[in-house]
Amino acid sequence: MTTELTSVQKHVNPTRVLEIEQALLRIPSSAFEEQAIADHLAERMSDIGLDVMMMEVQHPFNSASKSRQPVGILRGTGGGSSLMLNGHMDPGVEMPGWSVDPYGAKFEDGWVWGMGAHDDKGGLTAAFCGLEAVIKSGTRLKGDVLLCPVVAHKLGGAGTRALLKSGVRADLCINMEHSNNTIANVCVGVVMVRIRVEAPELFFRYSADAKAQYWNPIEQLCEVIRRIGPSLDPIPEGEWMSFTSHPELPGFPTHTFDTFHKEHYYQKNLSGLHSKQAELLLQFRTVPGQTIQSVTADLTRLLEVIKREHPAFNYSFELPAKGTENGWCQEPMACSSDHALVTTLAEGQMLASGAPAVIGGWGRLGNVGDGNIIAAFGIPTVQYGPGDIRIYKEWPTADERVLLSDLVAAAQAVAHATVKLSG
Repeated sequence: MTTELTSVQKHVNPTRVLEIEQALLRIPSSAFEEQAIADHLAERMSDIGLDVMMMEVQHPFNSASKSRQPVGILRGTGGGSSLMLNGHMDPGVEMPGWSVDPYGAKFEDGWVWGMGAHDDKGGLTAAFCGLEAVIKSGTRLKGDVLLCPVVAHKLGGAGTRALLKSGVRADLCINMEHSNNTIANVCVGVVMVRIRVEAPELFFRYSADAKAQYWNPIEQLCEVIRRIGPSLDPIPEGEWMSFTSHPELPGFPTHTFDTFHKEHYYQKNLSGLHSKQAELLLQFRTVPGQTIQSVTADLTRLLEVIKREHPAFNYSFELPAKGTENGWCQEPMACSSDHALVTTLAEGQMLASGAPAVIGGWGRLGNVGDGNIIAAFGIPTVQYGPGDIRIYKEWPTADERVLLSDLVAAAQAVAHATVKLSG
C-alpha cells in the first residue's frame, strides 16, 4: 500500500496553511458578527480563482440583526459530481479563562492557539487550502466545488439553513467539523422537549376531594425525571424508548435535563408561568432510525404510564420545544462506510498521515454539526476536520488549540477527495 502523497496533495504548503489559519484567528467573529471574516474570506476565495457571491443572512430571532456569508464556486467543466465544503465562521466556543490571547494566533511547538482554532476556523483553513492545492496543481474538475463558510453555527446552523433555503445544493458534502481527522459518517441527532405540568393551588387547609386531585408540580416533574433516568446515562434498549443501538454510537441515545422552572406567588415571576405550573426542558441525543415522530410516541407512552398510575398527573409537552425547531432539532445522520465520499476521504487521510483512517462516530461522538442539517436534505455528508476535544480535561474550555500537522493533513485529505469525487 502506497503512502506517498499525490501530486495534488503536494501543493498543500504548511507555511500557507499556518498563514491562513492565523489570519482567520485574528478576526473576532461571534455569531452574527461575522461580517469582517466573511469579507476576508470572500477576498481570499476570489484571489485563488473562485466565483464568489455574498449572501445576507437574517438573524433567526432578531429581525434587526443581519450577517453575511460568502459562497465560492470553482466551476467544473461539466458531467461530474458537485461537492460542498462547509464550515462555520463563528467560534463554537467563546469563554473566559484563556492563558494566551484568544485572538493572538500564537504558534508554538507545532500548536496553533486561538478562539476557533479547530472549531471551526481550522476546518475552514483545511477546506480553503485543500481547494487551493487543486487549483495550483492545474487539475481541471468536471464537477463544481462549493466552498461555503457559514454564519451562526451556534444559533442552530442558521447560516447553513439559509444557504439551503436559498437553493444552494451539491451532490456531496464534507462538513469541516473537528473530528481529530476521523471520518464521521455517523452522527447523533438532537431534539429538545418542553414538558409542562399543573396542579390546583392548595394551602394547608383543604378538602379530601381537593387533596385527591392534587400532586405538587415539582413532584410531578421529579417523577418524570426519575422515569427517564439520570442525565448522560445511556437509555437502555428495550425499555421506554424504541430504537436500535448503533455500534458506532455507544452510550446513545441519551439525554440531559437543561432547565426547571416553578414560580410562587410570593416572589417575582421570572418565567411567565402561573404559580400552579412547572416546566422542564430537556434534550435527547438520538441515533439513526429515531425520528421526531418516534420520540414523540415514546414520550407519550411514558407520560401516559405515569398518568395511569397517578391520576393527578396533569401534563402537556412540546416536541420539539417551541423556539428550537430551527436550532436544537437536527436529525441523526449516517452515510454508508462504503460510499465513495467516505472511502476517498479516508484514502486521502491515509496518504496524508501515513496511517489508516478511522471511520465512524468516534470523532464526533455526541456532537451534532451543520452536516446533520445538510444530510437531512438528502445530500450524502460526512463530518471531518482537524482538532480533538479529548486533549482537554473537559469541553468546552478556554485555550483552544490545534496541531499544524493536523491542519495540513486535513487539507491534503480534502484535496485528494475533491479530485477523486469531482474529477
